[in-house]
Amino acid sequence: MTTTERAHAPAIEADPDLIELIRLPAVVYTAEIYADCIAWPEGYTVNGRREDATEREYHLLRALAATLDGIRKAVGVRPPRVIIQVMRTPLDGRSAAPRPVRLLADTRRDEHGAALITISRIRRR
Repeated sequence: MTTTERAHAPAIEADPDLIELIRLPAVVYTAEIYADCIAWPEGYTVNGRREDATEREYHLLRALAATLDGIRKAVGVRPPRVIIQVMRTPLDGRSAAPRPVRLLADTRRDEHGAALITISRIRRR
């Protein structure tokens, strides 16, 4: 994964193999989302269960794809912004059970006109 500058904040690009497998346009995460929902230290276990970053990223991208497809089927278009909910195990050393987290997926066009989905926290105003 590489880090690039997107929308005035560092973003981490999604695994291109997973993007191709799931058939999404390019996806980037804020560093906060990557750390909270994808990162998984090697050898780290919770209740004897091991995961890895690829598995966590796959589940997040599948949730995004399912949400986008469900809305497209219901209303006929893919929305530019959606809220997705995923279950993730926090890396706080205390939590053992997955917890839900709601994220914002915002589709924009990059400098070349290609669709780019940015996944970030939902910010309250």
